[in-house]
Amino acid sequence: EDDGTLFSVNACIIQARDNSFKLAEATYKIQGYGNVGSWTARLLKPHGSKLVAVEDISGAIGNDNGIDPDDLFLYASGNSGLVAGYPKASLITHDSFVTLKADIFVPAAMENQIAEDTAELLDVKLVAEGANGPTTPEGDLILRRKGVDVIPDVLCNSGGVIVSYFEWLQNKRSERWELEEVDCKLRKKILNAYEKVRSTALNFNTDWRVAAYVVALSSLQIVYKERGIFP
Repeated sequence: EDDGTLFSVNACIIQARDNSFKLAEATYKIQGYGNVGSWTARLLKPHGSKLVAVEDISGAIGNDNGIDPDDLFLYASGNSGLVAGYPKASLITHDSFVTLKADIFVPAAMENQIAEDTAELLDVKLVAEGANGPTTPEGDLILRRKGVDVIPDVLCNSGGVIVSYFEWLQNKRSERWELEEVDCKLRKKILNAYEKVRSTALNFNTDWRVAAYVVALSSLQIVYKERGIFP
């Protein structure tokens, strides 16, 4: 599975817990059905969450009764990776996809997809940024004003970078870690990072994106002081 996706899914799970809504009753829509998008859907499936719409470069599809993530993945795999034409969902417009009500929205495609106009139309409780930079600064302000929680990309999709670091460590030490060890180490870092950002957001009464930057810069400051590194 895509390691960045594990972080996205775990973040959704914890966020749902923190906001007292059940993933088993949650609906979600995904933009992009590549590694991050498809794995997010397939990993949310065991939790009982319902995928109601998917959009990619080929168009958007929706089904109020739910779309089976595994079945859609099999279809897309035989359709050049695209979701268009999936027989168990209806073709919908981009505007319908954006305005469709859901608990969670996972932008896992391109950057700058949630601009001012899109942010105004979104009817969701949580945005979990699976892509890099999917929300513009203007869109971010609107989501905050609307009370939509955002798990920023720097936190939500960082699993791949973390595992790349693990790979570097293994090469440096001439080691080979088993999958279970990698998953265990990754989960530990995921939960630690999430809790740090969460507590920082609460302490400074700020949004999660700013909180993530505060945590990152504070960590760099500590390293600089401990190692005697100066700008």
